[in-house]
Amino acid sequence: MTFLSIRRFEIPCLFLLLFSASAVRSDETFDWMPPEASGDQLRGEDSDDKPILPEIAVTKTPKPTADLMKFTKVYTIDLKKFDISNDGTRPAETSKGLNAALQDAKKAEANRIVFPKGIYLISEKDPVILDHKDTVIDLNGATLQINPNGKSNYSVVAFVDGAENVRLTNGTIKGDRDAHDYKAESGTHEGGAGVRLISGRNLEIDHLLACDMTGDGLVGESQGTRTRPELLARIKHEIYAKNLESGGFTEKGVPTASTEKTRSIRPLDLSKYEGQFELGYMGGYMGYPFIKGRGYQVYFYDADMNFLEKRKCLQYRKVVLPPKARWMNLEFNQPVVTDRSEQKGVAQGDWIARITNFRSPTDVHLHHNVFSKNRRLGLAYCGGQKWLIEENRFEENGGTAPAFGVDFEDGWEMMQDIVFRNNTFSGNQVGDLVVCAGSELLFEKNRFEKAVVVWGRPHNYVFRNNRFLGGKVTYRTRTGVARIHDNQYENCKLEILFDTKAVADGLVRKPGQTVSTPPLMLENETLTRVTQIAGTYFDFTNATLQGCKFVAGKETRLIRFLGGRVSDSSIFYEAEGPEVHVRIEGVDGKFVEEGPGLPRRRPPLEENP
Repeated sequence: MTFLSIRRFEIPCLFLLLFSASAVRSDETFDWMPPEASGDQLRGEDSDDKPILPEIAVTKTPKPTADLMKFTKVYTIDLKKFDISNDGTRPAETSKGLNAALQDAKKAEANRIVFPKGIYLISEKDPVILDHKDTVIDLNGATLQINPNGKSNYSVVAFVDGAENVRLTNGTIKGDRDAHDYKAESGTHEGGAGVRLISGRNLEIDHLLACDMTGDGLVGESQGTRTRPELLARIKHEIYAKNLESGGFTEKGVPTASTEKTRSIRPLDLSKYEGQFELGYMGGYMGYPFIKGRGYQVYFYDADMNFLEKRKCLQYRKVVLPPKARWMNLEFNQPVVTDRSEQKGVAQGDWIARITNFRSPTDVHLHHNVFSKNRRLGLAYCGGQKWLIEENRFEENGGTAPAFGVDFEDGWEMMQDIVFRNNTFSGNQVGDLVVCAGSELLFEKNRFEKAVVVWGRPHNYVFRNNRFLGGKVTYRTRTGVARIHDNQYENCKLEILFDTKAVADGLVRKPGQTVSTPPLMLENETLTRVTQIAGTYFDFTNATLQGCKFVAGKETRLIRFLGGRVSDSSIFYEAEGPEVHVRIEGVDGKFVEEGPGLPRRRPPLEENP
């Protein structure tokens, strides 16, 4: 097996999910799974017939912050020199002056920029731009407040390409939620953001209050560009179905016949790649509409087309070019790649993938902030890699959809390697956390009070040591690659579902083929007064259950409890639904099993004659 090594891997059990059914459960098959998850193949062909599962980037807590004692070249912004007001007036002049002062500090090679205290009214047309290197920007308790306006999109502060080793700290970023003119422009006006991370590397944002935005307190983006020309410059190649042919390559990069693979007809020129790239469907909702598998192979050559090396890669992940590489060939693990797809949001008969070098915000440490009373979201995570989001508070966010504390969404497969820990939630309108996509995601030691929703597309995610104190918790999966353990649930509901859409999951299927997927197993979980537990399968190991009710509904096919303790808990079988294979073994205590659907109950599959 081949791995993409990022940092120390803490969930080795996930590796076992990638091979045979016996690797997951030696004592049963997966005949009980929903139709889209039953078949001869357990996981599909991820990469050259050998799956790749990257390590989740796990950062130790607390992560060191930029030490202010080492940033001694202080530049205090001269308000008079740059015609800046700190009394909440003159937004056009203040924005222009602040940006001029920040660039002046940059030219002076200052490494600590200090704002005089006060309220700075920021123009909706001219956000504060940060493109500095090796700099601490200390707001010093000041407030940056957007000028009341009617624009559907704005930013108060924006990190852009060029920002590197920058810390923004100690202040308030305030929107115009209550004073905004929502009728001046068409649209939802959900684009007003406090801090927008367009690009940058090794960024630290801490001890801020981001509040009262018409949209989001903080936004992370995926492309790293501000204008269309910048975006077009980041696109290095567009791949069309006509650029591919049947066949593969040998280990030495020589074309060879293959009925199982598709390859590039001509090698691609790497001279403008700037040393790295990512490949994927960079449009619509991303996913895997044409090149179905996450994994693919690249064959690198020098300027004279001498073979250098073969690399196994994952779509949407950065690939660093080998030294001397000038050309490359691509190999995909499916017999045919067409320009037609059933996935929504995909243009038919057009390009099937793009090779890009996006500069999304990377290595971001977001900590000890408060995101409060923002109209859409506290945090809109829409792209970026290797973020550590810890010790933040998300309070009273909502007013327009989705109205959650945090949403992982519009970045789709470009959301990678996120550690989300020790955050708290209170008073958010609809829910606390929604995760629509992304890969290599770790959620631990958070305290949730309302809905937590994980949709089917997230891949290789972990929930551990969290507390859920209300609302409904929903875990979904299309791949079965996830781990859930050591969480506490109190006075809430729980749902565990297999997502049957079978699209955008990164699994290669031959025509008419389905792909089996292991069930989500919950280990060492503690459930207290969880009054409704529903879903496709109940698979618990060493759980502690008190006052809980499981409902075997129309989609439920498996109930398995191995070890643990149970008291005052029941399993209710609804009248309609498939056979339910039940195994309860080594449990201290008994369930009350009842309901009109009791005849659906069947012994474990391994006990069937």
